[in-house]
Amino acid sequence: MTFMGLQRWWQVTLVFACLFSSSFVEGLQSYYDHKSLDSFLRMQANKEIKNPRTGVIYNVSLPSNLTGMEVSVVRFRSFSLWLRGRNYSFFNLPPRLLSRPSKKRIAILYENLGNCSSHYYNVPNHTMVAPVLGVMAYSSSESAFLDEKINITIRGDPIKIWFPHVDERGRNGTPICAKFGDNGVVKFRNMTEPYACEVYKQGHYTIVIPSYPSLNKFHHGKRFTTWWVLGFAIGFLGLVILALILLALVKEVKKRKIRKMEKNSDGGELFDTFWIGETKLPLASSLRTQPILEN
Repeated sequence: MTFMGLQRWWQVTLVFACLFSSSFVEGLQSYYDHKSLDSFLRMQANKEIKNPRTGVIYNVSLPSNLTGMEVSVVRFRSFSLWLRGRNYSFFNLPPRLLSRPSKKRIAILYENLGNCSSHYYNVPNHTMVAPVLGVMAYSSSESAFLDEKINITIRGDPIKIWFPHVDERGRNGTPICAKFGDNGVVKFRNMTEPYACEVYKQGHYTIVIPSYPSLNKFHHGKRFTTWWVLGFAIGFLGLVILALILLALVKEVKKRKIRKMEKNSDGGELFDTFWIGETKLPLASSLRTQPILEN
């Protein structure tokens, strides 16, 4: 293969590698991105529910990869929601709720992420002890059950979200309400009632407790560090000893070679010797054969 052919093959390989990695990363982000999840739930509700009736709660069926989630949606008239509010399952929507911008009909999407909560949300330095529950408001029209996302303004009591499934760690610790913002920022709020969060905005909420490393984990990590340092010291000492042994073997081989050369030289013609430092060298006489006159 020529140099130009090899260069072209390398460029094509890089292009395919980049395409594969980008598609793989995009797939991971679409699965774990909560914004993509909200968009999917909205499209699934519009696809499945046709000609919805006002005030009727509809459950949204989900694919097998989202098993464990529970999603439902209901449509209200804005005036009716302002007067009476609405209670459903784990959510208590009080009266005097307004939509911004103002819409004639409002659709409320209730989400219970269940055992998939940790796939989409995480609270640094805290442990989630309850599933993530979400309440989202959308404008509703004849063409689309869930049209566009809108905001809710609360002029009276706050929205209450009840968490019936709480981990034992949350029951024994000091649980805190956590709100997940669209920008990834998590805000905390103390609970006024056991396992209930009072909120003033739509969004996703859960209960968390501060996570501290246990004493056993600390000792385990300390023992691991001690053994690691001890192993490193033993390994380093072994390498030093091995290097000294190899150096001694090299010197011994050189001495044997020198002794063998000296022995071979002793078997030949004898020469005088002299020393230069620690080295013994042969010395030939300046005059080996005496001249004889013919006449």
